[in-house]
Amino acid sequence: MTKALIAVAPGAEEIETLTVADILVRAAVDVTLAAVGPDLSFNGSRDLPLRCNVFLKNIVTSEYDVVYIPGGLEQATCCRDTEIVQDLMEYQLSSGKLLAVICASPIALIPRKLAANRTITCYPGCRTMLDADLTAMGGTWSDQRIVQDGNLLTSQGPGTAMEFGLFITKLLTNAEQADTVAADLLYHP
Repeated sequence: MTKALIAVAPGAEEIETLTVADILVRAAVDVTLAAVGPDLSFNGSRDLPLRCNVFLKNIVTSEYDVVYIPGGLEQATCCRDTEIVQDLMEYQLSSGKLLAVICASPIALIPRKLAANRTITCYPGCRTMLDADLTAMGGTWSDQRIVQDGNLLTSQGPGTAMEFGLFITKLLTNAEQADTVAADLLYHP
């Protein structure tokens, strides 16, 4: 079965976290929401409650077809500053498996130069937070809703979350499955 890991920390953007998780579940992907911090339940960026299945530290050695990092500035900062998340993202890219990052969370790609020589996108208001580092490592920013550069997928924010979830679904399963989920959701871009 295809497996997805969503790393979630306090301050995660709720739409980005739950929309992508929901779409993947509808596509029969085994989705695990893993808490980065010390609590399984916490509030997201809009103070709505979020609950994870497990602690990331307890499953970090498992294999996943995609690792997804939702946005929200507090979440993004946590993922940027947490070694276990950095290790997970680095492993995912080096193993050739998908790493999907949205909104402010591309800042988490900077410490280990995971965006080196790649094109990415992010929430446009966060571009200044990574532009100098991205340029220094040979990366470029693109004002596109979704950018795929090899096995690194990036997207811009809450308004692109459904499209991003369907894009990830298409890569993990196939176009027909993604189209079926989109039709069931009445999503017609």
